[in-house]
Amino acid sequence: MGHTRTLFALACSTAFLASVAYAPLAKAFGVGVQPSTVEMTIKPGDRQRQVVTVGNVHKTKTISLTMALADWSLDDNGQLILDAPGDTDRSAAEWVRFSPAAVTLKPETSQDITVEISAPYKIKEKGDHRFALMATTMLPELDDRGEVSGVWNRYQLTSLFYLTLTPSKSLPEVTSVALNSEKPGLVTMHIKNEGDAHARLQGTAFVKDQAGDIVAETPLNAVVLDGGTRTYNITMNEMAELESGKYTIDFDLNNTFAPQNKFRATSVPVNTLDYVAN
Repeated sequence: MGHTRTLFALACSTAFLASVAYAPLAKAFGVGVQPSTVEMTIKPGDRQRQVVTVGNVHKTKTISLTMALADWSLDDNGQLILDAPGDTDRSAAEWVRFSPAAVTLKPETSQDITVEISAPYKIKEKGDHRFALMATTMLPELDDRGEVSGVWNRYQLTSLFYLTLTPSKSLPEVTSVALNSEKPGLVTMHIKNEGDAHARLQGTAFVKDQAGDIVAETPLNAVVLDGGTRTYNITMNEMAELESGKYTIDFDLNNTFAPQNKFRATSVPVNTLDYVAN
């Protein structure tokens, strides 16, 4: 068995909405999937199993869902793109079987979906291979009075799988970082990853006064796929409350998925920015 890490969050959509806030979306739509992200290292010929749980948080409503596989990727802004299984170069959908194929959940119940992964003995490319387990349901739209309007929407929830063949490398680089001149407090970071495994970037942006004291901070969290680029927009916290004067914005950014470093976090350099509050 290889290295496995799961991240608990929710991805839910009508036209595909992604979020890491499980509770608000579960309350709004009534269904959730956990984990939403699975990172797993595999070897040729490996067999691995993962359990994905689909839950219904409604107190009175029974919900039926159908399960399916999909390929997935991220666009330059980090938005999820779904494709038919087997359509992309790094698809692992053909390696996967799951059960059951459909579930009906009574109010406040959940169902485990067993995902069986069988990697072939010959795999041409190292690095990341991906697939998504997708749950689909139809739910009625409510009007302003909370009554069924007669319109039904399709909701798709996903658990995203990264299967990483080692040896591989995750090589994120911040190529530019700048303050947005039209939107004060918005920082735009351009990132590329020339490795064959994804980068999971986490850290903090610190606003410091001229004495070097931290006066505001903002968490950072972004994924850049293998061979990909990413435009990452960061809305800095508490910028409107700053007193007039000169400040700097420093970044403590790390790649927490670095297979070439035995999966220990590696630092990702980011240039310091100057900021003037009026």
